[in-house]
Amino acid sequence: MPLFAVSTAPAMRHFLSLLLGLSLFQLCPLTCAQDDEAGLQTALEKVYGNWRDAMVRKDAKAWAASITLYRQTVIRNMVVSERQIFPDAVFASDVQPPALAGLRLLEAQAVGDTAHLVYFGKIDMGQDKELIRENLLKLKFARENGAWRYDSNRISRLDGAPEVIKELKAGKRPDFLDAPEYTPPGSMPPPPPLCRVPDYKAGCKLQSFGYETTMSMNGIKYDPVRDGLDQQILIGGLVNGHNEITLRIKEVPRPEGGKAALEIRVYKLSKDPAKQGDEVLRWQAPESGAPSEVTLPIEVKP
Repeated sequence: MPLFAVSTAPAMRHFLSLLLGLSLFQLCPLTCAQDDEAGLQTALEKVYGNWRDAMVRKDAKAWAASITLYRQTVIRNMVVSERQIFPDAVFASDVQPPALAGLRLLEAQAVGDTAHLVYFGKIDMGQDKELIRENLLKLKFARENGAWRYDSNRISRLDGAPEVIKELKAGKRPDFLDAPEYTPPGSMPPPPPLCRVPDYKAGCKLQSFGYETTMSMNGIKYDPVRDGLDQQILIGGLVNGHNEITLRIKEVPRPEGGKAALEIRVYKLSKDPAKQGDEVLRWQAPESGAPSEVTLPIEVKP
């Protein structure tokens, strides 16, 4: 027996255990991450499948149980503001929720109480076959009361990006998945208030140059408009009698020689989209400058 056989064996076992421990430490983050992603994918695809099945079967109760409260409220408000019947109008579209079969998963990611699945492939939404092209599909989810719910989707067209399609077909992970718009936000905004059922569908045009203007009406606050023109369907529309709209206004720098301009127009819209709406409000900021806040009354007669 070698002189040092007994004395070196424990040291060798200790060395091997350290080496094995190091190997496990190095490999576990990768394998664990893969397991976590696979588990997340399975959970979210089941949630999406429940929502899609509810849409196909036109099951309002199952639809409400599978979608986030935020998105459900946003859709309800838009439907009644369009003077349509909720929830019937949810199922009136000819567009079909895309099936996931045949699509390649690019990423399953969760941040906080939000998550998404990103796919690449031919996205079939019931359109003519010649219109089915290879694009990106992002499904968004949020966790409510400890359970995932489907929220919405976004399709990104790749018609003008042949190199991206080539890389995706080659199995490469695209760099754009690291961009902020492909990262779940971490939390959802609170659901908006339920808007009133209006007497009339209404829309507005807001022109805001040299100002950042935030519009609110019927308890709904809209995204600020800064150096641009925005058109909106007004959530909660118009009712007979008194209505009002509020603008909160901040001056912003303009290019040298640029002229500030702020104007809003509100229209009572016809049920026939081919007919022009009736203007019920037009307001312009004075040349001397806009106030920081203004509330504008709108009186509507039957």
